[in-house]
Parts: sequence; structure tokens; C-alpha cells
Amino acid sequence: MSAPQWPEGLNDATPLPYTVWRVMHHVDGVRDIAEVARLAGLTVPDVTERLNAAAQWINRAAQREQQVTDQTADVVIQCLTPVVGPMAEVMVDEVLDDLGDQATLSALLSGLARQLTQERVQQFARNLRDRGIT
Repeated sequence: MSAPQWPEGLNDATPLPYTVWRVMHHVDGVRDIAEVARLAGLTVPDVTERLNAAAQWINRAAQREQQVTDQTADVVIQCLTPVVGPMAEVMVDEVLDDLGDQATLSALLSGLARQLTQERVQQFARNLRDRGIT
């Protein structure tokens, strides 16, 4: 078996769930997956799952820091519309105007979340996850 590697973009300061860090702590590019599993006290399939989870966390983090494109804004509007109705487009436009040319997805979503109740934030987040955002 080959030695697992840290996903590109992952570093010691990356916030990950403990269950993922529990595995990543033992990944050094030298130990094979069976050794990592033994050290972490997990099975090889569990380690594989945690390695995949680490890569997904990094991909989502990178996505959140990308600039908002027209396509991304449209998807956000589509996810927000079931939550707030036709005001979704206006809300997204206003937040993007406030953020300026360097708007990131993370900043857009934070700006929108501040305008929603906790229940609506949860519904909006579910809609975003269903569309592969965040």
C-alpha cells in the first residue's frame, strides 16, 4: 500500500473536525495506510474515509475564498429563493454591491446569513449543500 499524503492546501492551522485530525496527525507521507490506521486506532476503511473528508474540507475552504462569479451568484439566488422568496435576487445584489469587486463566496454567504433568522439560515445552508456549495 502506498503512503497517504496530506491534501494540497492542508496545513497545521486548517480547522478540521477532531476525527479527521486524529488521522491526519499520523499521515507523514512515509507510513502506509495500515500503519496510520493502527496508530489512530481505526480501521483502514475509517482512515480512508477521514482522508477523503480532509480533501473535501480543503476543497470547500478553497471554494469559499474564490471570487463570486455571475454563475455562483445565480446558484446562491436559486438556493436563497425558497427561503425568502423573490427578494433573494435583491438581497444577493445588495450584499455584492456592499462587498465590491473582490467579493468572495464566504463574504457573500456571511452577509446574507446576517439578514436571516437561524431557522432560515439552516434552510439556506441545506439548499447550498444540496447544490454542492459549502
